[in-house]
Amino acid sequence: MFELEAAIWQSGQWHTVVISGSTTIESIVPRHESQHPERRLLPGCIDCHVHGGGGADVMSGEGALREMLQVHASLGVSGLVATTVTASDHAINQVIDAATRVMAAPDSGSARLFGVHLEGPYLSPERLGAQPPETRLVEVDRVEGWFDSGIVRILTYAPEADPDHQLPALAKRYGVRLQLGHTNCSYAQAALRISQGQGVTHLYNAMSGVSHRGGGLALASLCHSEFAELICDGVHVDPPAVHLARKAISKLYVVSDATAAAGMPDGPYQLGALTVYKKGDSVRLADGTLAGSAVSGRRMVTLAREWGFGWQEIANRFSTYPAQWLQVDDQFGAIRVGAAADFLELDGEAPVATWVAGQRITHRLDLSEP
Repeated sequence: MFELEAAIWQSGQWHTVVISGSTTIESIVPRHESQHPERRLLPGCIDCHVHGGGGADVMSGEGALREMLQVHASLGVSGLVATTVTASDHAINQVIDAATRVMAAPDSGSARLFGVHLEGPYLSPERLGAQPPETRLVEVDRVEGWFDSGIVRILTYAPEADPDHQLPALAKRYGVRLQLGHTNCSYAQAALRISQGQGVTHLYNAMSGVSHRGGGLALASLCHSEFAELICDGVHVDPPAVHLARKAISKLYVVSDATAAAGMPDGPYQLGALTVYKKGDSVRLADGTLAGSAVSGRRMVTLAREWGFGWQEIANRFSTYPAQWLQVDDQFGAIRVGAAADFLELDGEAPVATWVAGQRITHRLDLSEP
């Protein structure tokens, strides 16, 4: 059991309350005089696109996955979706098996694992970004096996890798969210799939872009998307493009695209079969191509505040909207009685701790911050 006095954001201002519960919130009682005026709580951050952290890469097995979950909890994230890179079927099977074991026996002091995000292998070789060159066309039997595991929550794909348009019906049958990304598709191709409820992976990056003629996925997303990811690391997307996306996409949500370099000092790290290099606030291949990020959850919150995000918008874009996209908003994404006791704790404006299922995890030193 826990009992915690803190301010929560309601109706445009901070209100002091006493929250109590166990793994879930059992009561929220107003308190007019605060003994801890600087302690504030936001709903726990949910990151739908994470490749690694703390030196551990998702593709490296169960131990690495557990290490990554520990690190991200200590850096501001209460729950995440472990994200693969394009790889062999065998390697993807191993990630799904590892995630199955972790979800069946989670570790104390770790972020929640909501499942797996398959970023590929059905991507365009013309828009690989930092993905390994193992793309291929959709194989329905293989995809169905992955979906049938019950562990896959999201699949990022390029429409040109699904020429027979087989994925939408299959994803609907298994409750898997489809996202468009790493694609050179046309505006019309993208708009059709967005109209079917598909999301967008790391808006602007590794996709056909915005143009006054011949625009592609990025333009279609700005015109039509309800949900889309945006990498909030100050490197992948400049603030003016962030502000445009905020205005255009009602349920834009932030992701880290974090790699094994998150929380770590400068140096080489693994991203699947590739070696990437962290220097300062960016992670790149040897040729300079951006290769995910090293950003932490708490650093994303700080950046969002610097860019003018209000507290309600931060709660929405870091927690409520990703919970809705994952279809877990009955338990996550808000501070209310009956919801999971998952919070981001602030001291004034500075994130200082993550709460997962009523357990407080103090933030550690983030060696990845510039």
